[in-house]
Amino acid sequence: MKHPSIILISGGSCSGKSAFAHLFRNAFILEMDYFYFGKSQMKQKSDGSYDFDAPEAVDIADCARAVRDLVSGKTVTIPKYDMKISERTGTQQIHMPREAKFLVVEGIFAFYSPLRELADLKIYIDVPTELRVARRMIRDEKKGRSDIQTLSWSVTVEKNHQKYIEPMKKFADIIVPFSYSPVQLSVKE
Repeated sequence: MKHPSIILISGGSCSGKSAFAHLFRNAFILEMDYFYFGKSQMKQKSDGSYDFDAPEAVDIADCARAVRDLVSGKTVTIPKYDMKISERTGTQQIHMPREAKFLVVEGIFAFYSPLRELADLKIYIDVPTELRVARRMIRDEKKGRSDIQTLSWSVTVEKNHQKYIEPMKKFADIIVPFSYSPVQLSVKE
């Protein structure tokens, strides 16, 4: 029996990875966001904040284990993660449907080892900073964050993007300039 193909989708925060992943038909999507450690397992920075945009914030090895087990047809236990409180809230069991032809893993650290070595195809979503910041503001408003909080945090996010995400583009098999913008103008007739 042929295993489903493993497709990794990477790119900066709010680049459109999730939206792009959902374009695949007959695919099972695994979000790396489930594998964040959470504040209780992370070391605070000197200013008391947490750095969720560094590779150490995510259990990449456990994500890779889940991918190997899923394509082997196993049911896998993965963490549940709550983005609003930045903590793991338990576990959940997942399995790929038999008809799935692709396992799509999306996340900012999808091209990091040992996950990268499992991929049949690596896609990088390349989006300008301004558009990612605008999308982040829309997303974070839904999480109850103010524009000032989002813009303030965006400085760290973009610094880490240059340090940890952008260099991973060299591993991409395909680079997609994804320019969809969720910012819509309302026109009155």
